[in-house]
Amino acid sequence: MIKNIVVFFLFTVALVGAQVPRVALPLPGPSRYYVHVVNGLSKLGLLVHCQSKDDDLGYHRLLNHGDGYKWNFKVNFWGTTLYWCKLETPHAYVSFESFWPETQHLWLRDRCKHGTVGTCIWTAKDDGIYLRNFLANVDELIHKWIYKR
Repeated sequence: MIKNIVVFFLFTVALVGAQVPRVALPLPGPSRYYVHVVNGLSKLGLLVHCQSKDDDLGYHRLLNHGDGYKWNFKVNFWGTTLYWCKLETPHAYVSFESFWPETQHLWLRDRCKHGTVGTCIWTAKDDGIYLRNFLANVDELIHKWIYKR
């Protein structure tokens, strides 16, 4: 009797296991991220203000081509870490999310993964804001400047 129950149980487990679709979960992202904002403008200085809901990183003046500002953080327990930045020149500005959590799509994670480290490099250039895509080894135009009147 016990032998029949064990056989029936194993058969049921095998049958159910064969019918459960296999879902490939994305690999976990880096536990620490580094975000860089770089002045790639040909002539103008850049004012940078970045923050999260809990952490205002302040204003930073990047006066020369190649100057940068960077910070790092760990994604919070709930996976809801979000940073945004406003970049401003005397003639234009743009506001954008510089880091956001990804659970389904891996667009940002794919671009910001540099080996095993999460590194997002945002560069302000004359025509807009670029994000470094490490996988493709290119800077991608993500945001255009909004010109002031």
